Amino acid sequence: MFERTFYACPVGLAHVSVDGSFIRVNKRLCDFLGYSDEQLTKLTFQELTVPGYLNEDLGYLESLLKGDIENYSLEKRYLRRDGEQVWAQLTVSLVKDGHGNPDYFISVVEDIDEKKRIQSELFQVDALFSKIVRAFSDRTFIWVATPDLTKLKYVNDGYEKIFGRNEYELYCNPVGFVDHVHDDDKARVLKLFSQRPLQNWDIQYRIYDAKGEVKYLHDRGSLIYDNSEKQSLILGTADDVTREKNQQQALMSAVTKLEHLSKTDALTGLANRREIFSQLNDEISRMGRVETVSTLVYVDLDKFKEINDKYGHKIGDKALVEFSNKMGSLLRDSDRFGRIGGDEFVILLYGTDEKETAVFFDRIKNSKFEIDVDGNEVVPITFSVGWVQWNEGINTVQEWLDRADEVMYEKKQSGQVVEAMNSELNKAM
Repeated sequence: MFERTFYACPVGLAHVSVDGSFIRVNKRLCDFLGYSDEQLTKLTFQELTVPGYLNEDLGYLESLLKGDIENYSLEKRYLRRDGEQVWAQLTVSLVKDGHGNPDYFISVVEDIDEKKRIQSELFQVDALFSKIVRAFSDRTFIWVATPDLTKLKYVNDGYEKIFGRNEYELYCNPVGFVDHVHDDDKARVLKLFSQRPLQNWDIQYRIYDAKGEVKYLHDRGSLIYDNSEKQSLILGTADDVTREKNQQQALMSAVTKLEHLSKTDALTGLANRREIFSQLNDEISRMGRVETVSTLVYVDLDKFKEINDKYGHKIGDKALVEFSNKMGSLLRDSDRFGRIGGDEFVILLYGTDEKETAVFFDRIKNSKFEIDVDGNEVVPITFSVGWVQWNEGINTVQEWLDRADEVMYEKKQSGQVVEAMNSELNKAM
């Protein structure tokens, strides 16, 4: 009966040797820690205890072995087999042999992980609530007035802190704060507080404080009724949400900036690989619906490694930027230009066939692609290009890119580079 009770117990049970190894464990403990019976009995509780809780546990065990205490209980965290840390309520007592010597420990391990999670959440909520309460008077203007708004019953110091003005003016005129509403919002606020009878409201507007600074308010009001269901008071609460508004605007600006950075090559400012692939994919979809086609150009700078090796990566980076700026200035707004990595670039000539593309690159041979090295030497930038006009046999961006790359490589191998400056570059090297 006792053996069945041990194994069927709904909480974790274990017999643990004096050195900490598990002698016998029940199914509930195995499930809790994620081990089988055979695996768990090859381990020690020290191995399964989160380090920060081990010293306390060992201290209690020492007192138990000395006879200073009969048992102990503590909350601790165990390491499950999957690496997750879980909370348990551990209760331990000592069993002695017939001679009064320590024989083994009885450990009761109760799963309190969910309880601890809820406690943590409640603690966070409580901490947040306390923070809000502390900040309440600094950011909220509260007032109570008669239903006809002729007499002010109460106003907190939020009016002085938000508006920077003496509350006395509200006692003279309960809706005097409207005088300080931003000009662009004043008509809307006046209309609200002029209606009779006044109804519950929820409105946002801007005000000028005593220093002339603009602040954002979220103003809400409700009607208070007495026991006879007669309207007796009006309660208004206006929160200063300037900080939130500024943060929201800053966040929107940051998101816009991050979105731009996520699509942009950090060095050249061109579209990065992911963005240019996205643009090309959109272009393939467009061309599948209309007759106008575009041409994809693969560009590879020639002898770029030699520039890096001789002048250093700083000049190499400068060459990439100079090339990007110069080429970008020759393209139309409708074209797309991106850097896909290293010294390789992609150009989409929108609505341009292969013949027109050839004319374009023949024309730009007269354009200078070069960099100035410390004001003493001018190094030309030559590059190889290959292009493929889209056709219905091209289904993906990668396929289109690979075809253009192959054409570029063939031209590069045959010495066809844009700008006939190979001899000059070789001299410079």
